[in-house]
Amino acid sequence: MEFGAIISKNDFKWDVSANISFNRNKVVKLYDGISILGGALDVNAVNDYSNILREGRPVGQFWGYVEDGYNSVGQINIKDLDGDKAITIKDKTYIGNPNPDFIYGLNSVMSYKNFEFTLFIQGVQGNDILNVSSINNTVDYGIGLNMAKEVYLNHWTSTNTNAKYPIPSISTKVNMSNRFIEDGSYLRLKNIQLSYNLPVLKYNINWIQNIQIYVSGQNLITLTKYSWWDPEINSLGSANSVSQGIDYFSYPTSKSFTVGIKARF
Repeated sequence: MEFGAIISKNDFKWDVSANISFNRNKVVKLYDGISILGGALDVNAVNDYSNILREGRPVGQFWGYVEDGYNSVGQINIKDLDGDKAITIKDKTYIGNPNPDFIYGLNSVMSYKNFEFTLFIQGVQGNDILNVSSINNTVDYGIGLNMAKEVYLNHWTSTNTNAKYPIPSISTKVNMSNRFIEDGSYLRLKNIQLSYNLPVLKYNINWIQNIQIYVSGQNLITLTKYSWWDPEINSLGSANSVSQGIDYFSYPTSKSFTVGIKARF
């Protein structure tokens, strides 16, 4: 859906437009109804499939184990979902959905006399991210990798049994689980620009139609609960790939400032 309005009075003009796109994509039919696993992710601590295609379910839904606290020595417990008193592939289930509930944006252009102010805001809501980037940097204690500071401050001990991270140990067993699923919703200020159009006609400059001086900033503010570098990611595949919403050491979107002059002859 798109909405728009233009407000104009004397030397002031405001052109604002907004759009919102809802996502209700589900797998309708698969050959013989057989589910299809996405590609396996192989990092030091985990080598497992991460998503699944299944009839009636969202496309590329995350697939893994559900953690259930820690045992008496600080190792990760996995829920025995099928009740057979063993942890097997049958205990894997849906642990997240990379598809957002909706995508939205707002574009605003305000002008007063020769000044112009442009604002573009964009975001997504209701999607999950599989934070593969965090696996080796938070729970892989076997090969001496750098750890996040909070691992040191909030790992399992006999007096901190509800810690965020298990006990540091080379025998720590890690699975593709809901531990690495995070809320990927975000709101980002994609672009903000202030410009001034020089009154060339006022000065009888006939050989040029317009000169604009501007300063702009891109990706300056991002509001999100995602803990890693950038929630606006898609490490594996195109928009049509099964493997969506996976942060596999993605390079973050950079912030930038621009100062320039536009001339039209």
